[in-house]
Amino acid sequence: MGLLRGKESILIFLAEGAAFAREVKITTSMLAKQVEVSQQTASRLLIQLEREGYVTRRIVGKETYVRLTEKGVNELIGLYARLKGIFERPVKITLEGRVFSGLGEGAYYIGLPGYYNQLKERLGFEPFLGTLNVRLSSSASIEGRLLLERVADIVIEGFKDEKRSYGGAKCVKAVFNDVDECAILFIERTHHDASVIEVVSPYKLRERYGLKDGDKVRLSVNLQPAFFFNNLLGTGNV
Repeated sequence: MGLLRGKESILIFLAEGAAFAREVKITTSMLAKQVEVSQQTASRLLIQLEREGYVTRRIVGKETYVRLTEKGVNELIGLYARLKGIFERPVKITLEGRVFSGLGEGAYYIGLPGYYNQLKERLGFEPFLGTLNVRLSSSASIEGRLLLERVADIVIEGFKDEKRSYGGAKCVKAVFNDVDECAILFIERTHHDASVIEVVSPYKLRERYGLKDGDKVRLSVNLQPAFFFNNLLGTGNV
């Protein structure tokens, strides 16, 4: 709880002990350990909470009994509401960059049945035989790309044919320039660094938007909060 302010940490600790329903017996050493402050600081914060009306404190001999007041409970409810709003809000990640020409390998690889059939089935559209290469134009976009790679949940499995083996990939669905559906590919075997993304779409995006090398484009990804946080923390099913 060290990242929270000391007073909030103490209120949460008391609530965990059901101090909203009854008095709980505590010691300053116990409180200090739980909220990761010194014993002197814990004692000072508890006295401040009492003075400000967040708790009641009763001392019997060497024992201290503390209970949350209505004001203290309301403070925790307000904190909960704020956090709930944060963690239930859809997460939007936007990547911006400039189009550049690749080596032309996208058309070949997307056209392989082992990739094409998986992409068609798992993305819900027939992919154009090629990818659009975008070089991200800011550190914020690169950070967003790395984050999306961590939470991407559409898995394209690697496979073998009579010639060679092909690596896998992950995808996340996105919207191109706020209009068209597409997906961002995170390829297992790639010569690109983290500043580059490859985009697969039902359309030849260069022709559809009249794009040439150096033109700016934008990709947006909207993620449901439960999915985003579960996968970000590694607790999802992927």
